[in-house]
Amino acid sequence: MLFNKPFSDVTFDDIQKLSDEQIEESMILDYKQELNDYSIIKQVTAFSNTKGGYLVYGVVETGKGGHPQSINGIDGDLNKERLEQIILGNIVPRVSVQIKKIPVPDTDRVILLVHIPEGQSKPYYNNQDKRYYKRYNFSATPMDENEVEWLYQSRFFGTSKLERYIDETIYFSQNKLPHELQLQGIEGHVVITPLKIDGQMFEPSPDFGHELMELHSDKVKDCTSYLSDSIRPSKFGIKWDDADPLRNASNKVEVHRNGLVHSMKICGSSFKENSVKRFDDELLACNLLQTIRFTSTFYSKINYIGNVKIMVKIFNCANSILTNGENEYTEQIKCDSEEVLVERQWDSWKLEEDSLLIAKYIMDEISNYYGSWSSRLFHEEEGIIKYGV
Repeated sequence: MLFNKPFSDVTFDDIQKLSDEQIEESMILDYKQELNDYSIIKQVTAFSNTKGGYLVYGVVETGKGGHPQSINGIDGDLNKERLEQIILGNIVPRVSVQIKKIPVPDTDRVILLVHIPEGQSKPYYNNQDKRYYKRYNFSATPMDENEVEWLYQSRFFGTSKLERYIDETIYFSQNKLPHELQLQGIEGHVVITPLKIDGQMFEPSPDFGHELMELHSDKVKDCTSYLSDSIRPSKFGIKWDDADPLRNASNKVEVHRNGLVHSMKICGSSFKENSVKRFDDELLACNLLQTIRFTSTFYSKINYIGNVKIMVKIFNCANSILTNGENEYTEQIKCDSEEVLVERQWDSWKLEEDSLLIAKYIMDEISNYYGSWSSRLFHEEEGIIKYGV
């Protein structure tokens, strides 16, 4: 990381430090004196297609590849939201960036700091001038046909690899369930993962797991406990579950070395002969909310920033009806699907602040399978989404 702190905490002192320490441009850093729409689209495309990085607008450098010579800033009236829309509307696939205006002391000018995560769906296309760019020799350079073709192939095989890995993760967990639960239980799986799962993002250890538990405990709200006290190493990384097989089946959380997070919870069952199969959507919604927030904590700890896939998959739900654990809802419609799959993509750094919005979108779609337009568990008050029955 260029700055040893969260992006939101970067101040003018950090920018000044780049000048004081004569930090030169590199593969992940570019200084710009002025801002214009054409330039930022081109630069963001190039960084996305390479290793990601930082654009610092409002800095005069000593020369190409040089260090800051002076920090003059740019017009402080620039519209950050407009800039975000320009980037979103002119790069394909969609690219999300972090943007921060940093006031220059004793002036009405600002430094514009833009953080571009490395793209996970390369290649990215500059739809404004119809070219693909990469970061090379301190500038945005057009890519040749072979480079573009190779990135498309990597994207295709990377997507297939991710799908296979998620299937393996879920299948492995299902095989650990008692046979009776495999037949009768309604399994709710929540998976949140980077779009690329190459490499190891952290080293599993008891200390890492306990630190993660402590960080997450400060964010627990709306729902009951999420992580068990039992923390163990696993095939994939670290898992929290209970030694008792039935309790283990009811809730399990696992973080993988490659950044994937998987949570499984039994959200309903039908053990009595001829009884109605009941699906407790509140159990799933709570687990989904907790998993989103826990994953946000996990990604902050390992300094991961990028796009993520959020997937909820429900098994054995055919002919089930919705229940809150005690009472069935009136005018019930049975689910006619054996499995329910809902997917979304989101920016990792927005998981915490958007957790209720994400959960609402997903639970609304799940409710459609039961004949409801929206989930009973979420409602809006004056534009603010709230959770609760």
